[in-house]
Amino acid sequence: MNPESSLKLQTLENFPVLMTKEKVAEALGVATHTIPPLVRSGLLKPLGHPGRYCVKHFSRDALAEKFASPEWLDKVAAAIHRHWRNKNARKRARQSGFCSANEALPRRTRRPPD
Repeated sequence: MNPESSLKLQTLENFPVLMTKEKVAEALGVATHTIPPLVRSGLLKPLGHPGRYCVKHFSRDALAEKFASPEWLDKVAAAIHRHWRNKNARKRARQSGFCSANEALPRRTRRPPD
């Protein structure tokens, strides 16, 4: 284990073994609202099989391993940028009024083509 990853493990020792999205966001140094897009993109996996609107818990030890990987951190940064780029594009499309109703809707609520 390199010294850089041991520093990350030491900082995560202050967190509980089961971490909520607030604690994960604090450990990553990002806002809480960026955690659900990371879960949707598959970069964070909650423990068990929580329901859609349930509190999701994450393993501190699994996160410590991921935090030690620069490749994983790069994917996290890319996923956050992609989320905001898509969200801002949908917002601009709604404000401009130059697109059809289907294009202005968020991706998860689009109706299938007729």
